[in-house]
Amino acid sequence: MNDKLKHFIFCAAISIATLGVLLWIGTNWGGYEKLLAVTMGTGAAIAKEMIWDKWLGKGTPEFYDFVAGLFGAFVGTFTWIIVETIIIAIMK
Repeated sequence: MNDKLKHFIFCAAISIATLGVLLWIGTNWGGYEKLLAVTMGTGAAIAKEMIWDKWLGKGTPEFYDFVAGLFGAFVGTFTWIIVETIIIAIMK
């Protein structure tokens, strides 16, 4: 599997998992939970590149790996929003 695709999928999964946990514990922050999900996915991308790859020397830090993770965080969150909107529309 392509390295950039792994970064994309991992950060999208973190964003979706964050939203799932917030839904499960019953938070209602007026939309800010989506911001937290994007932040968590982006934070994972930054941590992987800066901490794991650069500071610990366990890999090669690459800017485009971070960009792939950033896109994954946004796409995961927007996918959640689209599915949530469809479900709400069907329930009405």
